[in-house]
Amino acid sequence: MIEKAKENWRQFKESEPGHRFQDGYRRRQQSSSGRFSPRTLLGVVGGIAIVVGGLIAVPGPGPGWVITFVGLGLIAGEFRPIARFMDWAEVKLRALARWGADIWMSSSTVVKALICLAILLCIAALGYGSYHLFFGGSNS
Repeated sequence: MIEKAKENWRQFKESEPGHRFQDGYRRRQQSSSGRFSPRTLLGVVGGIAIVVGGLIAVPGPGPGWVITFVGLGLIAGEFRPIARFMDWAEVKLRALARWGADIWMSSSTVVKALICLAILLCIAALGYGSYHLFFGGSNS
């Protein structure tokens, strides 16, 4: 089982960005040869559960969107539209990350410090808001 996971990861890494999930979908469909298996059901139900958990975690501080995309990645092996969406999202997120890295690399130390401070303030505000949303209730 671990060897199969390593092989799947190797194939995923070797595929080009923008085609990885669709390639995985094709491999998954070819390997199942149209047969239903409990593993398929477990993957889809588990993926949906992870997506729901991720979406619940999105408003709070933490990796809610990352969890959501992991769940979608599990589901992408069974549904072509989700595989296509994940390939599209990967390309867009890579471009966004490249843009952010370019800005970071070309910024002065003062600007980097201000960016870090802004991020910390946003995280603190999200934490404060989440705390009051879930635990604060009304004072009356």
